[in-house]
Amino acid sequence: MNQTRISPSDDILSALYDVALAPECPERYARLLPHMDRETVPASLSESALLKHFHRAEEILARSSAQPQGDEITGLMARFSQSTAILVDARLTVLAANGPAGALFGVDVGAPLGCANLPEDTRATLLTLVKTRLDHRAAVAADTLLELHKDDHSRPTFLKLHPEVLPQSGPVVLILSSELIWPEGFDAVLASAFALTPAEIAVIRRLIKSENIQEIATARGRSVDTIRTQVKTILSKTDTRSQAELIRIVLMMMHMATAPGGVRAQLTEDATRPDVLWQSMTLSDGRRLDYREFGAPAGQPVLVWPMDYGFTHWPRAAEARARALGLRVILPLRGGYGPSDTPPATGSLSEHYARDIAELVAHLDLGPCPHLALGVDVMFVAKFAALFPHLITGVVGCGAVFPVTEPNQIACMDKWHRMILATARHTPRLLPFLIKAGFALAQKAGKDAFIRNIFADAPGDLALLDDLDTREALFNGSHFTLSKDYNAADIFTRTTIEQMTMDWSQDLHAMAQSLPVQFLQGLEDTEIPPDMLAQHAARYPEIKIELCENAGRFVFFRAWDKALAHLTRMA
Repeated sequence: MNQTRISPSDDILSALYDVALAPECPERYARLLPHMDRETVPASLSESALLKHFHRAEEILARSSAQPQGDEITGLMARFSQSTAILVDARLTVLAANGPAGALFGVDVGAPLGCANLPEDTRATLLTLVKTRLDHRAAVAADTLLELHKDDHSRPTFLKLHPEVLPQSGPVVLILSSELIWPEGFDAVLASAFALTPAEIAVIRRLIKSENIQEIATARGRSVDTIRTQVKTILSKTDTRSQAELIRIVLMMMHMATAPGGVRAQLTEDATRPDVLWQSMTLSDGRRLDYREFGAPAGQPVLVWPMDYGFTHWPRAAEARARALGLRVILPLRGGYGPSDTPPATGSLSEHYARDIAELVAHLDLGPCPHLALGVDVMFVAKFAALFPHLITGVVGCGAVFPVTEPNQIACMDKWHRMILATARHTPRLLPFLIKAGFALAQKAGKDAFIRNIFADAPGDLALLDDLDTREALFNGSHFTLSKDYNAADIFTRTTIEQMTMDWSQDLHAMAQSLPVQFLQGLEDTEIPPDMLAQHAARYPEIKIELCENAGRFVFFRAWDKALAHLTRMA
């Protein structure tokens, strides 16, 4: 049976586990991008083999995300918790230690490094190197390795000096050794992830110590052939092709199993407006659907589809303008976001959402009205128009997406969108990890950092962050999508897969031919750049498209006045 193949195995596995280890580091996420780009990269690893690694990385991502944050010294030591290490301050005092550091270095926490029970020449060299590292004026071109020989070690231990500057403790040097710490409970992690036996795990522990097959056989009282057979079995179970690849994967998992959680986003990003009133209704199948209303209570109704980012707030100025224009804005919280119940797993998500909103229209006795759709939600509105044409009078789309029917429509996108959407189209089973890692990046690094990295090529979108009203709408308005209380990664994933694997062009054509449809598109759109927009416009000539300067995917937050004007004419 033919399988989709991904590229190249060593690099992609390293990049994958790097993301799971530190999702708050956007540069690691970016390093994974080229490997997921099936439009331009050749393949060398089967999808089924890669899927196993994605599932394991996803489990470890969830585990590391749940771990609490400690003080600065604890946090620093936790970053290197797989290594026997000591931390030294500017006074050459040992501040902290990992594992059996006391036995290795011969010094206790709180004691001077000069008291370390090491060979005299080694101790003198170590002190000199630490002093150099503590001097910020010294230009040290590369890490220095120091070889440590002790009578009770058959192999030398290597020491690596890692300088840091901590906010409270000031300049410090972390002295890392090549002596690895086997984390408590890590046997169970490996057994669960790879179905390894205790004997196989014991072999891995010795491989990690750089022992060869002969040494392992001698230490375990087994024949060389037995150990060699066990190693082959281990490689098969872990989907690795060499001992080097096996060791790299195990070391990454070891690091991840003990890694601390990253810094969480500021709680102010999660605070909702005190004046926002949410209401609930029960759908015919018993699910809960929440929604909010704002604008003119007795005005002309407008239904809002708030994008896959789930923006439930507008800038206060925009909400005030809607009220002044006599628009009654109804903004549903789609199923899977916040407390709204997720639609059934079977069937089209677009159809589920269309029927949910039709029930909301009946519940509020709205009658036909125009719809405002942001981003991918145009797909859902198109399905709504196909199923309930009598309930919709027109559509305004902001940063609207179009059905993807050709490879070049993905290839022209910005790297972030290209990775996510190409994966959704070609290898959707791999998408959940990528989305969850992206959400972890936003949660740990903060929504500000997330936007600045994902939309770095859209200066108009980034400039929105400098406006306090718009910033609040973006951050607090995505509370039900990502916050300390909510995470909509699963429904975001499901939406993206449907967008890229279902042909919804017929629905879009039919809607454009039967209703007035007006799109506002940003000239800096990183998902649909102007050249590609021109091709889409030629395919859907009935759609009126207005280009907006200094705007990208968040064009609504730049041009909400234009959107409201169009909605008023359609109401």
